[in-house]
Amino acid sequence: MRPNVDPAPSRRAAWAAFLIAGLLVGACGSGSSSPAAAASASPAPSVDATLPVASPSASAQAASPAAIPSASVAAASPAASKGPATASLATKGTSGLTGAVTPTEIICGEPSFNGPQIFVLGAAAGGSPQVVLFITANRVEARVATGSGTSLRMRTFVGTGVSGFDGTAGAQLDGPVTETTAAGSAKGTLGALSSLSGAIDCGNQQPGSATVVVSGTTALGDVAPGMTSVHVLCTLAGGQHYVGLQGLGTAGTTPVLIFVTLGPASVQVGVDTPTVGGFFSANGASLDTVTATGGTVNADVTETDKNSAVHHVLHVAGDATCGASVGS
Repeated sequence: MRPNVDPAPSRRAAWAAFLIAGLLVGACGSGSSSPAAAASASPAPSVDATLPVASPSASAQAASPAAIPSASVAAASPAASKGPATASLATKGTSGLTGAVTPTEIICGEPSFNGPQIFVLGAAAGGSPQVVLFITANRVEARVATGSGTSLRMRTFVGTGVSGFDGTAGAQLDGPVTETTAAGSAKGTLGALSSLSGAIDCGNQQPGSATVVVSGTTALGDVAPGMTSVHVLCTLAGGQHYVGLQGLGTAGTTPVLIFVTLGPASVQVGVDTPTVGGFFSANGASLDTVTATGGTVNADVTETDKNSAVHHVLHVAGDATCGASVGS
């Protein structure tokens, strides 16, 4: 079971239904989906807790330090191949964090407040902990984590050793990282990362497309029609199909990331800034239709913040076609 490590309030819920095995992870520094795991400080659904968790995964492969990609590997061109996305990555650190990383999920071209981003989920040498990377131009955020919900243990590290970055093609990593874990965070016995190296090739991954429009009012103001930098991902989790869409938009005068998750008889929407957000949901067999390649939605979703005196309502309608798929 992967840990849930997304810092963004509503995405914690909206994408908890989404990237395959239980890890919902936030966008790099921006606060960006497998069967459900309960989450607390981690992303979890509220209709939430019954839906498969997703982002945002990991199994393990033991490796010696010799398996660390060499500088020549890290210097490889990021030009996209014609096959699936691949990565050759390694970490250096303490407590089992030195060796090759076994990638289990690679998602390219996701929108974030810092520009296009590449997301990589994998297992550290020896199988634990899980390693989550958010890569943007000139910046990489790495999280190592175990557990989920109240058992979540996590440390966060940031570095600038990114070169050849193209959010839809790939990137190379080679450089030190510095810990940025918030004071008081539960770290358990997790080791510390000191550096990252390797290369990511996005292969033939595509962003997908969508005509989905989110309208209505949030605590930040009215949601402006239209989203940019839209990315659509299909997920198969627990034998069920999910469609996740994310894009950049505006609420009032505030730039936001918008997340829409379509699942079996459920629709979830998140509207987030880097620090705050709103989560909206609805359940019903007639709200959406989801297939292995996309989905259609026409639903009103209601804000679920129990501490709010006003529960805003959004309308979400349109079609989405997935550019990439994860899960089995």
